[in-house]
Amino acid sequence: MTKEKLDEFFLKEESSGERKINLLRLVFLLIFLANEFSNFYLLRVVAGWLHERAVWTVLAWLAYAAGAWFLVNRRGFYARPVKYVSAAADALFLTLAIVLVEGNNGPLVPVYYILIVGCALRYSNRAIMAAAAFSALGYAAVWATSFGNPRLTPIPTYSAIIHMLIMVMMGAFAGYAVRKMRGLVLKFAENFLRRELAEGALSRYVSHQVARKILDSPDGAAAMGEGRRTQAAVLISDIRGFTPMSETMDPGQLVTLLNAYFSRMVDVVFRHDGTLDKFVGDALVVVFNDPFEQPDAERRAVACAAEMQREIAAFNKEQAAAGKQTLGVGIGVHCGPVVAGNVGSKSRMDYTVMGDTVNFSSRLQGKAPAGAVYVSAAVKEKTDGSFSYRSLGGMEFKGYSSKAEVFELEGA
Repeated sequence: MTKEKLDEFFLKEESSGERKINLLRLVFLLIFLANEFSNFYLLRVVAGWLHERAVWTVLAWLAYAAGAWFLVNRRGFYARPVKYVSAAADALFLTLAIVLVEGNNGPLVPVYYILIVGCALRYSNRAIMAAAAFSALGYAAVWATSFGNPRLTPIPTYSAIIHMLIMVMMGAFAGYAVRKMRGLVLKFAENFLRRELAEGALSRYVSHQVARKILDSPDGAAAMGEGRRTQAAVLISDIRGFTPMSETMDPGQLVTLLNAYFSRMVDVVFRHDGTLDKFVGDALVVVFNDPFEQPDAERRAVACAAEMQREIAAFNKEQAAAGKQTLGVGIGVHCGPVVAGNVGSKSRMDYTVMGDTVNFSSRLQGKAPAGAVYVSAAVKEKTDGSFSYRSLGGMEFKGYSSKAEVFELEGA
């Protein structure tokens, strides 16, 4: 699949390169024609018969150049054989120009090398080798026609052979460079595509942040699998009255409702750079400060919780307007030490956080009524300057011997 896409990509680049060559050819020929008229009429350094030959040859070449420009640049016609025809035509016209103006040792000979190097714009090593072969054949014709003309100094055999060898070698080197470039682009595209597919697959189960960390790590998922103790802010949200709702709703409608709700909640989580730990039924577990360090983790968690409640309110308005089921969600936020890492089997691992901080966050959200955000004293202490809270006093929690003070986020 990737090679086909790359082949299509390079076909477009070949067409783009051909358009550039067509423009450069026109500019070069117009400049050459202007220089020829200047040499003849102003400087008077060119004989009349040579001038006439040069002008007619360049005009013929210019006619071809204009036709190629019209077909490719204006009409959009391009097929892969075009680059070979174009390379052959340029070598032919250059050879005719050199032979007719008797410039076998003149300044036009290096233009063969320009034709070879310029062919790199076509992004085809075969086209470059073809241009090198056409140039070498053209120079061979120039060499052959220099014999028997009393006005010309014949090109020495060794010199002609060296010129032709250099042309072929230049084509080989330039073609090799283009081939390596195409290979590197192909390799990059394949790696990029694999990464995109892997990240897309991972992001269906973990957050984009965790997916990127796994892919960017030198040892892949192993780095995520190592258990570690860290400080984290944990946000847990839960739909109120979900059990009776699930018993009365059509299963298909229930799944559609949950998917729409979770989709909007996860978008909010990612906007605040939270890490999606897991879905537990209708509950959502979000972690801040892991796997990436976030000095303002508690502030992010509370801001995320507040935006989640606003998003739920907007979601409920849309649901009510459509005559559909609305949702009430309670959210709890706590911070403290956690154990983080991948947990599971060799065939399937899931990133998660564990510990008392997670347990207390769960207990805290269990106390929060629909539309409320409850935070612990630890979270309130670290975010007091950023948010307004109302103390709810000490509350008892299952599994804890003493009461813990709870605060409600105002304006959630």
